[in-house]
Amino acid sequence: MRQVSGLARVLLIFSVALACSLAKSYLQPTLVVAQEKKSTPAQQSSESAQEAMTHATGAALQGDGASAAKTLLGVPALAFVGEDAEWRSCMTGRFGPSATPAVPAIDDPWMAKLARIYVSYWQRSLTHTAERDEAEQDLKEDLIRLLGRSEGAEPEFDALEKKITAEAQNHGFHVLLGVTSPLRELMAWKKQTVEQRQVLLPEGPYSVKVTLMDDFVLRGWGYYATCGRRSTGGWTTTEGLFAVVPAYKSLDDETFSVRFLAHETQHFADKHNFEDLESWELEYRAKLTELALAVSSQKSTLQLFCENRSQVNDSAHAYADFHVIRDIEERLKVADSDLCGSERIRGQSIRDAAKAILVSDSQMRKTLQH
Repeated sequence: MRQVSGLARVLLIFSVALACSLAKSYLQPTLVVAQEKKSTPAQQSSESAQEAMTHATGAALQGDGASAAKTLLGVPALAFVGEDAEWRSCMTGRFGPSATPAVPAIDDPWMAKLARIYVSYWQRSLTHTAERDEAEQDLKEDLIRLLGRSEGAEPEFDALEKKITAEAQNHGFHVLLGVTSPLRELMAWKKQTVEQRQVLLPEGPYSVKVTLMDDFVLRGWGYYATCGRRSTGGWTTTEGLFAVVPAYKSLDDETFSVRFLAHETQHFADKHNFEDLESWELEYRAKLTELALAVSSQKSTLQLFCENRSQVNDSAHAYADFHVIRDIEERLKVADSDLCGSERIRGQSIRDAAKAILVSDSQMRKTLQH
């Protein structure tokens, strides 16, 4: 797989009047907790079940559905209650020993075929991680057959994705393609509107164009890999921000205004202010922005960061999460268990620490650029 430097290589299609394609590097979308109903204390799953769910979610988001299912199967089913039990059943059924893929129902026959091709690729990649390269090659062959093989050398994914965007547009769909590391991506939706928003970042206000996307038929591999527990909340390009509307309960609460809008606007500002930031560095700064601003969403934001950490730089989100949590802990002089294992450290101290780290990082980068 050829990896290109920069933040996002995406192919988007708009309505006929707005049709365009954008070629960049790998996409690093905002992850949000998908809309979930809260269990009452009497309905909560056991502590071991909740811990297993956290580890399983992290494994799935790093592209290992089989390990996620194995973790969940390691805890008795009776330890899971309500929606947690339903989620365990979905994950173990989809990625466990008798793994069964879940193909979405789409009325349009061509889009249905495209979705089946990608779901098959995701399923194999998530359940047999050692076969990921072979699965990607099979994906390419399936797309060539869907689009029709032309004379000449075998096309690369860039060429195939341009054809997919054009054909999807003909069928009335907007799509996002490319790579959300570590897997190739497909999201498809029908409706979108555009707004101009003023966003207050920790280092000052920033104006940005926001495209609100709705009526999805496919929400991407992260949503598939977690049985809807986690969702791509949106992403940024040189054109502006793109928000996945059904990932949010409201477009007025912090989950949207901080976790998506401020996070992605920080990306947008950083690409304008700094040169050649690696994907994980962009995520690192945007995640610090979240923690600098989050009040009501602080607890769930920390949960997301703590459950998806990795010291290996093969996932920009996971690697950035590791550095954010480590740097906050060092700044506050607290142990990992204080930040991720309990709620002893919360509130303004975290917001102040995150802002200070972000400002210091900006000053360092500005000095290096001059």
